[in-house]
Order: sequence, then C-alpha cells, then structure tokens
Amino acid sequence: MHMIVNGPVSQDALQTQLAALLVEVQTLQAENARLQASLQAAQQRIAELEREKQQVRDELNTLKQAPFRPRRRKAARQAHESDATPRKRRGRAVGHAGSGRKQPTHIDRTEQIPVGAHCPDCGQPLTGTGVTRERLIEDIEPVRPTQVTHYEIERRWCPHCHTYKEAPVTAALPRHRLGLHVMLFVVYQKVAVGLSYGKIRHELATYFGLRVSKGELSNLVAEVAALFGPAYTRLLAVLRQQAALHVDETGWRVNGDNHWLWVFVNDVITLYIVSHSRGSKVPKAMLGADFTGSVISDFYSAYAPLDYEKGKCWAHLLAETHKWLEGRPPPEPERLQFHQQLHQLFLEMGLALEQVALEAAARETLAQEMRQRLQDFAQQAWTDADCQRVAKRILKYLDELLLWLRKPEVDATNNAAERALRPAVVTRKTSFGSHSKQGALDFARLLSLIRTWEQQGLDFFTHAHQLLSPSSS
Repeated sequence: MHMIVNGPVSQDALQTQLAALLVEVQTLQAENARLQASLQAAQQRIAELEREKQQVRDELNTLKQAPFRPRRRKAARQAHESDATPRKRRGRAVGHAGSGRKQPTHIDRTEQIPVGAHCPDCGQPLTGTGVTRERLIEDIEPVRPTQVTHYEIERRWCPHCHTYKEAPVTAALPRHRLGLHVMLFVVYQKVAVGLSYGKIRHELATYFGLRVSKGELSNLVAEVAALFGPAYTRLLAVLRQQAALHVDETGWRVNGDNHWLWVFVNDVITLYIVSHSRGSKVPKAMLGADFTGSVISDFYSAYAPLDYEKGKCWAHLLAETHKWLEGRPPPEPERLQFHQQLHQLFLEMGLALEQVALEAAARETLAQEMRQRLQDFAQQAWTDADCQRVAKRILKYLDELLLWLRKPEVDATNNAAERALRPAVVTRKTSFGSHSKQGALDFARLLSLIRTWEQQGLDFFTHAHQLLSPSSS
C-alpha cells in the first residue's frame, strides 16, 4: 500500500509512512517464504510420484515377462545368486553336429504344381523360361476308413481224413471279426503307450471309423496275451542264461491291493512280472538255482539273501550323500568333505578303468587297489551320524560296490532297471494298476515281449503278426 502526499509533509508523517511500508515489506517477505515452502513441498511430492510411477512400470514389465522366463529350482537359483562364476551357455557346444530331420529315403508319388500363365498378384502375363524347385513333404492321412474284406473260403473233401479241408485265413484269429492289425494296435496303445481303453476307443473311431466297446478291447488284449504265453516262457529261459541283469521293483495295485512290478533287464532282454511279494523269493524264482550271472541292484534288503554274485548301484549311494548339500543353510563341513571325497574316488575309478579296458588281470589289480582306498575312506573317524551310517553301508557292501571294476558286463549303476520301470509307472498313473490278477500277468507278459523285441531291433507289429499268423484259421 503506497501513500501519496501533496505539499509539505511533517517529519512525524514521514515516519508513520515509513513504518507502514516496512510492515508491508515484512508481510510480502513472509508470503514469499510461505510460497517458496509450498513450491518445494510440491516439487518433492512430484518427485515421489515419479518414483512410484517408475516402480509400478517396472513391476508391470516383470509380471509381463514372468510367464516366459525359464523355471529353475529354488536351490539352483540360490546357488547361482551366491556364485560369482558365469553360468554355462545353454544348448549344444559350438561345432556340435546337427541332428535335424533327415531326408526321406523313398518317394511315394510326385506331383507337378504349375504356376500358370498370369501373375497371381497383379494378373500380368508371366514371361521367360520356367524353372522348378523341389520340396519334400511327409504327411499322414487324417482319416483312413476301416477296410472290410469278404473272404470266400473254398472247402474240399479229403477221402483219407474223412473231413472237409480249407486254407487258413491268417488275417484274424478264429471267431474274430476284427483283424490282427486292429488287435495289435490295441495291445500296443494299451501296454506300451499306456492309454486307457476309453482313449483307444476314441483313436479307433477318429482315425479309422471303427466302433469298438471297452469290453471287447479288454478281451482282445487278454486273448493276445494268452497266445504269447509260449513266447514269454522262452523269454524266461533266455533270462536265466544272461551274464548280468539289472533288477528293480515298484508298487503296482491289483484290484486295489498292493502288489509289486519287478523288472529284470540288460542290453538284450527286458522281463516284467507282477507279484504280491517284494521279498527275495521273487528274484530267486525268476532266475532259478542254476543262474551263474551277476545281479545289479540298489541297497534294498530283499537282494541280500540272493546267492548270486551281486553288484550295487553307485548312483543310489552318491544320491544319498548329495542330498546333504541341497537347500539352506550350507551343509556341515564333514558332510561336504564326505560327499566330495566319495564322489572323487568314484570318478577316479572310472578314469582308471578306461585305461585297463578288458584286461582281466589289470582289472583285478585295479579292483584290489580301489578296494583298499574305499575301505580306508569308510574307516575314517567320521563323527556325523549320517556319515557313519553311509560309511557302515560301504563297508558292508564293499566287494559288491567294486564288482563293476572286475567284470566288463557289470555296470556301476542300476539306471537300466530304473529306466525300464518308467513306462510302467506312467501307465500306473493313468490306469491305477490292474483290475485283476490275470490282467496284471497279461500286462507284464506283453510289456516284456514288446520291450525285448524293440531292444533287438524287431518291429512289434511285424514280428507279432508273424507269431500270431499260425494261430489263425
């Protein structure tokens, strides 16, 4: 507020005007300070909002990317976060030979595809001399209707036998309207692939236009299994002549009761059997008293009473000590030392075995040397209870853990039996086992023959058809 005065002004009036002006200046300064404080607070709030906005944007991007990130186990992620070493590059090593799909070895038909006289885009006439390029396509027919064959079977009288004679029909079993190809398809889908009868019905109807009931499918599998009985018996005889066999077992339900599915396997044969027992009497009965080969297994107590030469699985032994290293907090120093020394000793055994190859004397010398080293390792003054327990197991099975060093036909692990049980485990999850004892025996018989023939390079459908043809009429 400014005061304008005309004419002479007294000293007191000037003092009054000056005091009023000073008050007005102080008021304006206070207002300015207040506005400055408000502006600073507003700027701080704006900065906070910008930070919150960026945080929300980052979280949104993280959520968008999460479904496409590779999943890793928590322990592996924690180990990576605490490890400063760079991660191993994914995929095959540089320079590794490719494994793409190979070109077909035969061509069923050739089809010419002309381009036409005019451009398909603009309609202008095409000019120049035509050239061709090649392209190979492998495909299947989505629907193949079932083929129905009408047989006119000639019959003629035999005066010697006093009966009519006719040539056999090898396309189907007696009194069956479904051919062998259908029966073997059902058997393979049920036993080898592990599909339910409902899904097999859907496949037959979708791909072939064939309608079959679940009961008929079950009867087909049972009849084929019965016809393959002699083949399974021959397989058992071959089993008892093997130099080494991997053995394992897994749970199997039969009509709701607990049973066990056993497997005996090596490079050339695989045999399954379902038994109510998980005891040693099962491998004794399967292998017989005259079996002279070696049995490779885990540390389950049922294998201890066997009188055969036995080998134990190093994978099971090392897997138990490796569990000590998983999770948080870090393992006890003694447990870590135990596992590292045991694993290092196993690696040295494998490297040393590569040097001696098939020399029997050298393998025996190596086995004796490693026996002493493994015994010295187990007899150390371990104080941890778990270390003492595993060390006691090593001393108990000392010779069985080293059999693979002495005999070339014996493996260091029982992984072959573990792999052989996996298809059956998948089937168990979809079918919950077998509905009857006979169904369990049929499953074991058919799966044994399918896996063995595949190991021997035989096509199941071709080989099974050849075996069943003499049974047709």
